[in-house]
Amino acid sequence: MPFKKRILSLLRGNNPVKIEFIQNNINHLLKQYFTHSIFLLLFALVIAGCSTEKNTRVSRAFHNVTSHYNIYFNGEEALKNGERNIDERIENDYTRLLPVYKSSDPSAGQMVKSDMETAVLKSSKLIEIHSITKKPKRQKRRTRRYQEFASQEEFNKWIDDAYLLMGKAYFYEQNYLSAIDNLSYVIRKFPDSDTRHEAAVWLIRAYAEMERFTEASEVIQSIQNDDSFPKRLERSLAIATGDYYIKQEKYNEAIKMLEIAIDKTFFKKNKARLQYIVAQLYAELGMQDQAQLAYRKVQKMNPGYKMAFNAKINAAGVFSGTGDVETIKKELNKMLRDKKNIDFRDQIYYALANIYMKEGNRKEAMDTYAKSVAVSFQNEFQRALSSITLANFYFEDLEYRKAQAYYDSAMIIIDETYPDYDKLQTNYKSLTNLVDQLMTVEREDSLQRIAQMPEMERESLISRLIKEEQEKQRNLENLAMQGAGSSSYYRSNRYRMGMGSSQSGAGWYFYNPQTVSYGKVTFKQQWGQRKLEDDWRRSNKSTLAIEEDELMAEGADTTQVIVEDPLQKEYYTQFLPLTDSLMEISHEKIRDALYNAGKLFKSEFNNYARAAETYEDLIRRYPDNIYLLSCYFDLYDLYELMGNKERSDYYRNIIISQFPNSKYAQFLQNPNFFIELQAHTDTINSLYQKIFKNYKSGYYRGIVPLVSAIKAMEPDSQLVTKIDYMEVVAKGTQSDVHQFETLLKGYVQTYPEAEPTLLAKEILSLIQDSTLADYQKLVEMGYISEEIQNEEVLQQNQLNDEFGGKFSYDDDLLHYFVIVYPRDKKIDLNRLKYDIANYNIDHYTKIDFDIETETLDDKLAFLLVRSLENKEAALIYHGAVIRKASVFQSLKDIDYLNFVISSTNYREVILEKSVADYLKFFVKNYSRFIRSNFVEDENEISPEELMARAKAEDDALKERGSFVVVKTGAEKLFSTQIDTTQNFVIAVKDKGLSLRQVLNGFSQVNRNEFGAWNLATQLKQAGDYQLLVVSGIPTLNESMSYFRKVVLTRTLFKPLGQATYRNFLITDGNLRKMIDENKVDDYMEFFRTYYIQRAGVSAKSAPATPPAQGNAPATANTTSTDAVSEEYNGPYDKDINGEHYFVFVIPRLNIDQPAFISGIEAFNTANYADMGLKTEIQPLDDVRQVVYISGLPDRAMAQAYISKVVNSRNLYTPLRNGNYRNFIITLPNFDIFLKEKNITDYMDFYKRLYLGQ
Repeated sequence: MPFKKRILSLLRGNNPVKIEFIQNNINHLLKQYFTHSIFLLLFALVIAGCSTEKNTRVSRAFHNVTSHYNIYFNGEEALKNGERNIDERIENDYTRLLPVYKSSDPSAGQMVKSDMETAVLKSSKLIEIHSITKKPKRQKRRTRRYQEFASQEEFNKWIDDAYLLMGKAYFYEQNYLSAIDNLSYVIRKFPDSDTRHEAAVWLIRAYAEMERFTEASEVIQSIQNDDSFPKRLERSLAIATGDYYIKQEKYNEAIKMLEIAIDKTFFKKNKARLQYIVAQLYAELGMQDQAQLAYRKVQKMNPGYKMAFNAKINAAGVFSGTGDVETIKKELNKMLRDKKNIDFRDQIYYALANIYMKEGNRKEAMDTYAKSVAVSFQNEFQRALSSITLANFYFEDLEYRKAQAYYDSAMIIIDETYPDYDKLQTNYKSLTNLVDQLMTVEREDSLQRIAQMPEMERESLISRLIKEEQEKQRNLENLAMQGAGSSSYYRSNRYRMGMGSSQSGAGWYFYNPQTVSYGKVTFKQQWGQRKLEDDWRRSNKSTLAIEEDELMAEGADTTQVIVEDPLQKEYYTQFLPLTDSLMEISHEKIRDALYNAGKLFKSEFNNYARAAETYEDLIRRYPDNIYLLSCYFDLYDLYELMGNKERSDYYRNIIISQFPNSKYAQFLQNPNFFIELQAHTDTINSLYQKIFKNYKSGYYRGIVPLVSAIKAMEPDSQLVTKIDYMEVVAKGTQSDVHQFETLLKGYVQTYPEAEPTLLAKEILSLIQDSTLADYQKLVEMGYISEEIQNEEVLQQNQLNDEFGGKFSYDDDLLHYFVIVYPRDKKIDLNRLKYDIANYNIDHYTKIDFDIETETLDDKLAFLLVRSLENKEAALIYHGAVIRKASVFQSLKDIDYLNFVISSTNYREVILEKSVADYLKFFVKNYSRFIRSNFVEDENEISPEELMARAKAEDDALKERGSFVVVKTGAEKLFSTQIDTTQNFVIAVKDKGLSLRQVLNGFSQVNRNEFGAWNLATQLKQAGDYQLLVVSGIPTLNESMSYFRKVVLTRTLFKPLGQATYRNFLITDGNLRKMIDENKVDDYMEFFRTYYIQRAGVSAKSAPATPPAQGNAPATANTTSTDAVSEEYNGPYDKDINGEHYFVFVIPRLNIDQPAFISGIEAFNTANYADMGLKTEIQPLDDVRQVVYISGLPDRAMAQAYISKVVNSRNLYTPLRNGNYRNFIITLPNFDIFLKEKNITDYMDFYKRLYLGQ
């Protein structure tokens, strides 16, 4: 019973025992409560004395204990939990060199992000709450020990541990820059603490992960020279140094370090992993005996089953060829029979194949490698390794199709980190291109043969094939029921790789296993794994529950459905060229494929015999083909290379006799022809440089004589347009404005599509508007000097730089925030640092900024906050912090400046000891705010929002000017022919960020709002950028509409969070170029010039209405359009009365055009014979054409006509395999449509003005 209750119960009676108990205990009670009161009072006094503003023995003890057993403990536990996750969840890939640390895996950062954020948060909290920097009270007796103690900057002994913990957490997050900042801070600020040694080891790891090997080497060197380095960290140092050497492929040095680490490792599990890596390193060095011995050591360390198995396999795999080979093969075959190893048979077969190769038995080795591929279901990396090995053999044997098939199996598994990835990818691309051409020839030959069969014979053949397919499927079902799936899979793989026996008729497209299987691989690459069912293209079939009448009413399109079911007749007939036009297209495909194959055999594979054979086949089949001259010259060259003088002379004579004026003929008769041609070109270029120099310097009198000289040399047409433009300028400046105007008009009329024409039109407009009085003003405004460029004579950027090239324009450099203050003023710098640090903790919890001071000269000094990741991050910080007046209280009434600056420019300012020039640079290129003009804090707005406001204010300040850097070759990198099919791309500079959610969002928008275009969405990689690519936007104008629509749909970009990304439009060719050469940043300059500036596209433009989904006739609608017409603001004329056309926009391929035209004309004759309607056709662009029916006198008749057409469904049958649109349009608007080529914009107009939507 509690003491209080016992007292109360005794007081309820007069029992003498009770009274005696009370008397005996009353003094005890009084004494106990007095003690408690005194304790509580003392405790309160202790707490009051534990502020970080006081530095006493009690306050230090309190903060040390609280730091350690509360905040630090929780942070360390979060770190340990993350380490366990990495160890347990990341599997070892034994087909590659194991990483020394599992945390090096690219997926590790995201895996432990939550735990590491907790560790960072706890560390930051510990530093913020418990850091004690105030000096202790001065003692009268200042002993040496006291002086050393008082000289410390930090008096909480867990602060250095907190920074170390934060550094480790950032390291595991793979935020190596922040890790380096924190670890370096520990070493720099706590030079006498033990934590500096551990920080140094982690610093080596961080530098190695970033491949900053010089810095890592310096840290290693400093540790080696430090006698105080503790023995307990020698193992960690040895492992970190081993990893450092491995990343540089210095395997001998790495082995020495790892063997030291093994000797110092206690647990066998950790020893086994390091020993396994040592074995792999010996194997990489070709030291087979040492590798085999090391693998045997692993087996003796009792590792897990997988490691033991792989050690045993690899011990056999590194067999040097000496010793008892039969015993090893017997052991491996025994492992094959063990049921425990059923999932590892691919590795066992691979090891056996390696032994066969070392014995010189190549055929047996290749068969065994093939078995490894065939049974590899679980281990994708082993499948890739076996496939690549086999592909390399077939490549050496010139069996290109088999090589391509095995490369294909591997390339869908491996990524850029795979050894020799670039070489493998090059081989794969070349082979795929070649096989594409060869398969095209076989496929089209086969299809032509079947198309030319008598119809009865063709029908009989197809019926027989369907029956055989039915029998095959029944057999497969029976095999599956009998548990024979594995052998079935093996056989199918043999046929896929072209190893199966050929059947009768194997040369025909549908009966050739290689051809069909190649098609399946291509299908799977494009569409993924799809069930054999209706509408297999769509992943979401809920949108298909719309009745056909509803689709017609909404103007939706139906997409072409490719029949994939081999039990249907259409599967065999859908691609047959049964009309003359389709047969002609088929022959063109064969012609092009043969030519391309010949080029590839010659240039990519150096297989001169196959190249010559292919070219001669092309000439035999198509004697008058468009590639004839090129083929003849290549054949001449090929036979020269093969040493066949007779055949090379034969083709030489053909070229000279049949093509005497060609450059090839001139070269064959004059070996110096191209040298002389180059000399001629050099002379032209030299003259052009003189003209251009005169033009740039304003010496126009010197231009005209040079123009006459250069034209006499017949330069190429592109150069002529520039020369003529400069001649116009030269003559115009020496005449009056009216004459100049006449010259410009003549130029624009002569060269409507030339590069300088846009500039000529701009100047012409200014002259006509009387905006400028004379040409000199045009020059001063930069309309001439900065726009016309010639790559071979571009001036260096710094010549046009008013700062003489002193300052860097690189936005990606680290940046610092700087406060410039006068040295002679009394400023509480400690208070200023404290206020800035508090601001940083409030708004940047994950970044550990350094705050330092530095003297500029005898009058000025800097307070420096570093480091910010790039210019954008620096501007956000700058624009936000200067609005926090409370941060700058210490500078009240002080004349100070603030700005941000890149690390390179900071060094320039320090060397020059002057900030004057940089301030001009800053105002022009960063922000006009160089002083804090804000009296009160703006607490409710985030730094990002404040920065957006600051940018808007900067943009509104037109007087501040702008600096233009001359472009440096984006036009040379990328093709300026952009009026073609486009891709929309989001480039995200974060390899670890998953774009799957963004991809899903775009896929949904594409289906719902741009269904007519049948867009494809995929992920690609370009250097440091992940790319989300939306491909298939038909035209440039329509891509602009798409761009405007999606960039304004901000929810699409929400999953990107704070990641840095760019979005742009790009053609297929430029996309390949950008990815192959890793030129994302360069392309952004090209995009701004050739898309944004030329087309006037802005992300702030009003969004265009996307095309309606699907493919069906537009319907007539007589709804009044008075209200909606007033809202329309676009290129089309709102007057829709008068004569109309009925228009079909149809593809140029995959439709039966003659049948469609005949059907329309028959329909018009039957229903509108008295109106004399006329059907005409003309191209719209490279992929579409326009069929239009003229003779509809007014809008009412046009709407009646379209209504009748859309109800005649048989008219659309010839278009069932293609995407199409139809509508009515006035004659003036039809002319605009042909110019714009943007069906999206017109359908927006059509819905508003005709349908009242």
